[in-house]
Amino acid sequence: MSNSNRSQPDRKPQLPATISQPGNLLDAALAYLPPEQQKALAMKALERKLEIDAQAAEADGRHRAASADMDQTINFIRDMESATKSDYTVSRDFRGAAGTTNVQIKKSNNTVIIVIAVVVAIIVLMMFSK
Repeated sequence: MSNSNRSQPDRKPQLPATISQPGNLLDAALAYLPPEQQKALAMKALERKLEIDAQAAEADGRHRAASADMDQTINFIRDMESATKSDYTVSRDFRGAAGTTNVQIKKSNNTVIIVIAVVVAIIVLMMFSK
C-alpha cells in the first residue's frame, strides 16, 4: 500500500499543521504552487503593491494640501479677528488622508443680546414696582 501512495506523482505533500511565525503560511503555500502559478501570483502581488503605493502617495498629497489649507484658514481667521468687530461664521471642509474634516468657526458679539436683556429686565421691574 505504501508503494501505491508513492507512485502517485500528482499528489503534493501536505502543508505543515502548525506555523509558528506570521507569513510562513503564505511562504509554505507558495512553495507548493507550480512555477506558472507562482509567477502569476507574484505579478498580482506586484500590481497590488503598486496600487497601494499609488494610494499612499495620493493620501500624502491630500494630507499636505489639507494642512496648507488649514494654515491659510487660521491666518484668515486671525486677520478677520483683528480687522472686524462684527459677528462672522467661517465654515470649511478639508479632505485629508483619512477623510474629510469639517471646521466651523463662529464669533458672536453678545452686546446686542445683553442690551435687550437689560431693557426687558428694566421693563419687568417697572411693571412690578407699581
